[in-house]
Amino acid sequence: MKIAIAGATGLTGSECLKILLQLPGVEKIYAIGRRPTGIVHTKLEEVLLVNNELAIQLKVDAFVCCLGTTMKKAGSRDAFEAVDLHLPLHLAKVLHDHGCSKAAIVSAMGANSKSAIYYNRIKGLMEEGMKQTGFESLHLLRPSIIEGERKEKRSGEKLGMVVIKFLEPLMVGSWKNYRSIKASEIANCLAACILGNAKGQFTYLSE
Repeated sequence: MKIAIAGATGLTGSECLKILLQLPGVEKIYAIGRRPTGIVHTKLEEVLLVNNELAIQLKVDAFVCCLGTTMKKAGSRDAFEAVDLHLPLHLAKVLHDHGCSKAAIVSAMGANSKSAIYYNRIKGLMEEGMKQTGFESLHLLRPSIIEGERKEKRSGEKLGMVVIKFLEPLMVGSWKNYRSIKASEIANCLAACILGNAKGQFTYLSE
């Protein structure tokens, strides 16, 4: 199997890349991004974006998308949407047009294209675009706050993690979806989705 992964330098993407590189059924991995992963492996090939677009033709079996930023890091709504909405959909369409039939995408809890919350609305629009792309097998993962050591500081997420950890014992029933989740758990789920044979569109809540 040949796999393209976007966002492999981020928290969840880097965990997923490590898992995929260890799997015997994975023949080749193309890491798509604006900067190299820093990993050297016989299965891995770096594909750098040019003007936020895929400049070369890739023929892969599956697409894993872990792209995501914050409004603070992006600096504007246009810049945020370029990373969290337009780039994932651009890559999905280009890869699908060249034969990619599977995709597993990291979205977010509360994703809804009609949400009054801007972040959730953008994630919802991204999900809708992915559903319209035409993948035979599409997996949308909606994690809550993600645990793990990031390269960049996200003070808002750290504060949220403290609050979530304090409240987690009280989170039962459907509220389990709002408990924090480890990046490694999301990465394992992404890999399982890509390696599975289920056809259709699937959405996974955090719990």
